[in-house]
Amino acid sequence: MSIVAPFIACRISDSLPAEVAALDVALQQRTKASQAALAGRLITEASCDLIDVIFGQLMLALQAEDPKSPVFREAVAVVEDIKGKLRHYLGWVTGFFSNERLAPVVSHYRSLITMLPVDGEQKAHMVFSLSPALAAEAKVSLNALRDGSAPDAKAGIEVLIRVIDEALEPLLYVPKQRMKFNFVVDKTLNGVISVTLALSNRSLRKLGEFLPRTMFIPVANHLESFLFQEMPR
Repeated sequence: MSIVAPFIACRISDSLPAEVAALDVALQQRTKASQAALAGRLITEASCDLIDVIFGQLMLALQAEDPKSPVFREAVAVVEDIKGKLRHYLGWVTGFFSNERLAPVVSHYRSLITMLPVDGEQKAHMVFSLSPALAAEAKVSLNALRDGSAPDAKAGIEVLIRVIDEALEPLLYVPKQRMKFNFVVDKTLNGVISVTLALSNRSLRKLGEFLPRTMFIPVANHLESFLFQEMPR
């Protein structure tokens, strides 16, 4: 794919690009065999990979720093709940996948996958464009956490929530639109997305309020590892 900075890039399974490419080719060649189960598995795997890489590992690290914190314990539980909802509803909606309906969606997901250098090796990533204004604001918030000028993590978390909102457009909303589901399925999925986002945002805002200053730098470093202001060399 052609990447234009700034963007968010998240590591995914190294086997995923080849699997998605093979599925895309099969669908474009109008294979008669149903690809619903495979597509459902790959989409679910990619979605859960993203959540684990961005949030799961971070929340577990925070909980390890303070195992008794109810805020961190809730955050870990929310991550697992979101992954559980994804697996359940993506498994359910797989039953509505026809090869014809899947073809443009798989092509779309394939366009989000690229290889980027990590420690001198090319590794698989899923990439989402980010508006320059929001990328600049995110950089300012992360720098404020890192240099200690931020009084708390609230402003940084609010920017993170807006970054998530932008990333959801290519990750969820565009594929859902291309599926052209009937009203009942579309309404159900909208409801699941809305509830999941509300749960996630509530947990993130608590994190912004209670994150100890000793964790400002590790959290800023973790989040900044996904933000690319320019193409890596």
